[in-house]
Amino acid sequence: MQPTTPSFQPYPPITIKLIGLGGCGGNLVSTLKLQTDRVDLIVANTDHQDLTGRTNVPTRILLGPQCTAGKGAGGRPEVGAAATVESEPALAKVLSGADLVVIVAGMGGGTGTGAAPVVARLARQLGALTLAFVTMPFYVEKGQRSRTAEQGLTALTSEADAVVVVSNQKILNVVDPRTTLSVALTYSNTILGAAISGVVDQLSLPSLMQLDFSHIRQTLSNAGQTMLGIGSASGSDAAQRAMHHALKCDLLEGNLLKARRVFVSIIGGSQLGLIDVQQAIEQIHRTINNEIDPVIGVVTSPHPAHRDRVRVTLIASEVESFRQPLRSVRSANIVSASNHLYPDDLPPFLKLHHRGSL
Repeated sequence: MQPTTPSFQPYPPITIKLIGLGGCGGNLVSTLKLQTDRVDLIVANTDHQDLTGRTNVPTRILLGPQCTAGKGAGGRPEVGAAATVESEPALAKVLSGADLVVIVAGMGGGTGTGAAPVVARLARQLGALTLAFVTMPFYVEKGQRSRTAEQGLTALTSEADAVVVVSNQKILNVVDPRTTLSVALTYSNTILGAAISGVVDQLSLPSLMQLDFSHIRQTLSNAGQTMLGIGSASGSDAAQRAMHHALKCDLLEGNLLKARRVFVSIIGGSQLGLIDVQQAIEQIHRTINNEIDPVIGVVTSPHPAHRDRVRVTLIASEVESFRQPLRSVRSANIVSASNHLYPDDLPPFLKLHHRGSL
């Protein structure tokens, strides 16, 4: 009798669910262009009218229909939180089975600020790694909105595995003062989109340097508030230059030198070179003092237009300090933002990087 060989049963791919909360989160999710269709997109809001307009997102959830009657949270996080608790059964249904839940929200308003901690807690209870990307208000919004944002961020940090913060003020401090408001406001979404795609694409595109989901879970689980660095470059030595930009990114808050956990995503085209990648990775070890083992993934983009282009996303946690007080940037350091902005590219001021050494 011939011995039977067990047949190989492949596991299903990693399930990623991206949920935008409130107006800010819904705007990003509805406009985000990922290079994969292996992500479930969800938007949730207390404002029925806002949800009605997001027809390109397949799953839309009205939060707290009894609590708010679809008329919004009125800028009150406690109402946003109560509405989300009311809708937990509907949220649990759409988030169930996810390996990674990515939450996107703006801090300072009612729905996003109140809903994000509730959704993060629910996602973790369902067994998902929970990563939140949030924006913080401009400095001119100081007062109640800023206090609300800080309180919301604290609540979210206690519930999510990792929280990536993008400060609108830091963006404002480095853009050309002639930049129009409508253009400046798109930069937050562009930056958040680049950071999110750096994580999502790393788990769903063809891999050149093996990085599985367990690596990412180990690095980001219970990481708390993190630092974000992003960079992009094209042409020769693109990986090295993109890494240099990410390590000196104007968005970095705190002291990267003391980071103890670092996730790095390198996404390149068909022209990505071995030596270029190796020297880019060496920059990380030269920059960070601790004897750490960064979690690094390298994948290839299928987009023909990206054959010589490299994007780097860096998320660091357990840094020495987080969210240093904002300092104004002198006008001599402000660079022009008039360069061409590709739909999935970074704002030009982040590509030029005038910041200098860390």
